[in-house]
Amino acid sequence: MFNLETMLNKNHYPTCSTGQSLMELILAMAIGVVLVGAAIVIIAPALKIDTTTNQVKVGSALGRELVEDLRVFAESDWHNIDTLATGTANPYYLATTTTGAFFSTPGVQSVRVGTTTFTRYFYLTDVCREVGVSTDYVTSTLLCVFPLKADPGTKEATVVFQWPQSATNTFSTYFTRFKNRNYSQTDWSQGPNQYTPGSSSFQGFGTSSNLDYSSTTGSFRIILEANP
Repeated sequence: MFNLETMLNKNHYPTCSTGQSLMELILAMAIGVVLVGAAIVIIAPALKIDTTTNQVKVGSALGRELVEDLRVFAESDWHNIDTLATGTANPYYLATTTTGAFFSTPGVQSVRVGTTTFTRYFYLTDVCREVGVSTDYVTSTLLCVFPLKADPGTKEATVVFQWPQSATNTFSTYFTRFKNRNYSQTDWSQGPNQYTPGSSSFQGFGTSSNLDYSSTTGSFRIILEANP
């Protein structure tokens, strides 16, 4: 049976399903944009933190490497470092010869790792000891003045390293001249109270009692108390 109303409804009046699908698509796209933006906000700082962490690791490794290289440099020959100028105004870094040996060079070294350029250098400081005291010490970037005297067998080394947008980072350590040649003392005529560090030989010692050190050169004689 022909029904005009039914035909008109089907052919001439569109349903709302097409408009509803379009709205759902727009809403989904809007939600996606919001989620992507939120993800960027979360991920970007995380990536920055990860980059900073890697820079700290690399910078610290470069600093420790210079400390160990400097230790080898000092132990191979103490005069490699004790002849260098001291203080923060005198930075040095270590370069290598064609044979791999270290040598000191004034200035700051640049090391590029990946896309980041790191800088590193070291400076030396005298270790001052108090005259008359054999164990206590203080360090100073200035000249050691009385009652302090520079210990010729000890140096403080400070390694400085940094990279763009980082603070200045430092490692400090002490180097001592422990590889000394044997020394035979044959003259004690200067007597006691010789506590001051020296860079050349002298004919003294720290303290003594009941000891004759001057009658015969190169000999000690114990003074025995007379029997009552």
